[in-house]
Amino acid sequence: MIELHGVSKVFPAPNARSEPVMAVSKVDMTIEDGEFVTVVGPSGCGKTTILNMIAGFERPSQGDILLDGEPVLKPGPERAVVFQQPSLLPWMTVVDNIAFGLTLREGKRGVDRTRLDGTLETMGLKNFASHYPYQLSGGMQQRAAIARALITDPAILLMDEPFGALDAQTRSDMQRFLLLVWTELQHTVLFVTHDVEEAILLADRVLIMSPRPGRIAATIRITLARPRHWDMVMDRDFNDYKRKVMKVLRPQ
Repeated sequence: MIELHGVSKVFPAPNARSEPVMAVSKVDMTIEDGEFVTVVGPSGCGKTTILNMIAGFERPSQGDILLDGEPVLKPGPERAVVFQQPSLLPWMTVVDNIAFGLTLREGKRGVDRTRLDGTLETMGLKNFASHYPYQLSGGMQQRAAIARALITDPAILLMDEPFGALDAQTRSDMQRFLLLVWTELQHTVLFVTHDVEEAILLADRVLIMSPRPGRIAATIRITLARPRHWDMVMDRDFNDYKRKVMKVLRPQ
């Protein structure tokens, strides 16, 4: 579904005394339809830059990004993005924030109430529909942000460290919740994270990036059985994968 061929991204120098910054260099990768792929790597290695180029927010300096064989030139409704911060509109209730996703896609034709109610049910937000963002926990706010993305029925979900700001317990709950939703809906997912355990727990494949300029240093296919559970992180097979990932990230 998604292909990157020789993709590089150079950002201009921030001032006259600085040099241009090469964020990523000659990245090749593919993501298959319905696949859950995580990207892990050190800070500043270009993980978010790659996600932004796939989303159409940034253009590559070199190389090609293809979606179903067509070049990605701008954002599109088939790609929904979930950021680290929920970015909910504070003056709107949960249900209005989620409906806003449909309004952006479909204009003023009205909101499909059946789809809206179904999304609230799927995301566990039915009892919080009339709440405002400030009345929700961080995890519930992020559920609402994911719901706003999913209600548009995108083919691809791009997630940029969506659980990075959550406490450990809430993060674990959200990981489990995301796996349940993905199992049901089977969207194609590209998930950026710093957390090695999170990357392994969620993914069909883990892409490991090198320090800047970022490259794909290794790809590890995760064959752990699904459905996956939080206590899997204590299993021997899980820790074997963790050692493989850490060996690439910290070869010394």
